[in-house]
Amino acid sequence: MLESEIYDWLKKADINTPKYKLFTLADEVDLNFYPVALKIESAKVVHKSDVGGVIVDIKNHDELLAAKETILSNIKAHGITLDNSDRLIATEMCKGIELFFGVVTDPVFEKVVVFGTGGIFVELFKDVCFIDSEADEEEIKRAILQTKISALFTTGFRGIKYDLAPVIDLIKKLQKIAASELDFNPVILTQNSLTVVDARAKFDAPQPQTKKLKFAPEIFNPQKIAVIGASRNAEKVGNALAENIAGHDNVFFVNPTLDELFGKKVYKSIAELPDIDTAAIAIPAQNVKQAILELIPKGVKNIIIITAGFKEVGEDEGFLATLAAEHNLNIVGPNCLGIFANGINLTFATPDVHAGPVNLISQSGAILAELMDKAPVENIGFENIVSVGNMADMDFADIIHSYPGSNPLNLYVEGIQHGKNLLRAIRKSKVPINIFKAGKSKAAQKAAFSHTGNLSGNYEMFLGLLKSVGVKMLRDTNGLLHPHQFKKILVITNAGGEGTVMSDLISDKLFELNNEQIGQLNKVLPYNWSKNNPIDIIGDSGHERYQDAIQVADNFGADAIYVLITPQHMTDTDKIAAIFTEHNFKTPVFPIFLGGELVENAKRLLREKKVPFFGELSEAAAFL
Repeated sequence: MLESEIYDWLKKADINTPKYKLFTLADEVDLNFYPVALKIESAKVVHKSDVGGVIVDIKNHDELLAAKETILSNIKAHGITLDNSDRLIATEMCKGIELFFGVVTDPVFEKVVVFGTGGIFVELFKDVCFIDSEADEEEIKRAILQTKISALFTTGFRGIKYDLAPVIDLIKKLQKIAASELDFNPVILTQNSLTVVDARAKFDAPQPQTKKLKFAPEIFNPQKIAVIGASRNAEKVGNALAENIAGHDNVFFVNPTLDELFGKKVYKSIAELPDIDTAAIAIPAQNVKQAILELIPKGVKNIIIITAGFKEVGEDEGFLATLAAEHNLNIVGPNCLGIFANGINLTFATPDVHAGPVNLISQSGAILAELMDKAPVENIGFENIVSVGNMADMDFADIIHSYPGSNPLNLYVEGIQHGKNLLRAIRKSKVPINIFKAGKSKAAQKAAFSHTGNLSGNYEMFLGLLKSVGVKMLRDTNGLLHPHQFKKILVITNAGGEGTVMSDLISDKLFELNNEQIGQLNKVLPYNWSKNNPIDIIGDSGHERYQDAIQVADNFGADAIYVLITPQHMTDTDKIAAIFTEHNFKTPVFPIFLGGELVENAKRLLREKKVPFFGELSEAAAFL
């Protein structure tokens, strides 16, 4: 669609455009309004500025004639031959702040609106945000606030504060507009209005993604479980699966070559099984489809396919989604580690998994295995663990939508396919969603695709859309092990340097002390303590000073207290560790023992008493 056609189209959509006049190349150009911009209007020219096809701020007739000759000369110099179908368009110049609005059709998130700094600075500064086509007004505002240009609407610029309402109104119109690709640049912002002064649009047949959001809470409540491919060979996945689950009732093993395994009868075939609701499959990829078909008469609802060798290596796995749809199955995987749900460890990772509040959903089985192994050392327990693997059927969106509990959901994400569904599920979720996103660089995106078979996509778009919908993006994978949602944190430290580093890591979450609270701390701390947060209680602090400071700070109303302990000569680390094992505080208190050998015994004491702690400052900030 050419610029003049777009203007007419936009007027029908109630979008403000400037005055304009069209000329054929043979016309004598003349106008009764100035100043204007003169531009080429041709299907042969996509980016007019790149070929010298735009001249702005033309003030009179003589300048208009000269501009016409210059534009035609520039285009000819670029090897473009114009004909009778090509025209010139003169548009009224508008003064104000230049903004950018656009529409893109993304293979993952489908229709997305783009907003940000306009004019020549779009490509230079890339100060843009991404807004889902289904976002409501609050979500639109959260997206806009991710841009630097948003300061125009929050704090103002050079004494002028601009009205955000016209921006939101135009974005809402773009959400509904039927264009596969659209650029408004620039859009001129005055204090309370917008005018689109240059536009480009493309219309293609929409390619909607048809996958429906699945609601399957039964995936979190396995009752009668079969392991297909249980093995006596300790080097086989089927052996680890069977061993991890053997202690539960209503667990059935299938292997045609075994009679007994871990004290349980082994069935020779799926046909011999009693009715079940959940099956874990760990057999060669070429046998998986037949196994599923044989499981269906047994009433199975949930199927966890551990087996690899599907999309991640270029093999077909489309039949899994077809079987799931035709037989109302919930299929997790393939190429996954398994699940932990209802207290049942149906994974081939560590058997040492404890109950707790953490929900961990991961695309990478290796990352999951690492975190599961680390969790008992740090006294961390799980409500649910789901290794989604290739997501042939159930994906992140389905897991979020199906979760019946009340604890946050922590996701390790490499790539997704159905972005609209993910946003929809997060909007509907009653619990916080925390995400660590891998695959940010092009090299990482390539590795993620070869790993799970899912494109990682545009990271900036992913980040912007997910933050707009209320997701907390985690700094590193350690953050996935924590369910906490702290907004204001007190820091107590015996070392100013570590306190400063901690402040940098959690700067937006530091609890601010008032004069009364400083006065209370003055009564128990040396005169030269820091008088602010972090509360530096000085390097000669022993356990008594630590305890006094924590007991006073416990009444301040912070969401959490971080207690930093560095092993200085007079630091009685074991007695400090005992504070956290012997006292119950109203505020969640987290010791952070920094160092090596000198703090190892203190950490051991905390592990024995199952007291959560951190060994690095970055770990304590990873989930915030």
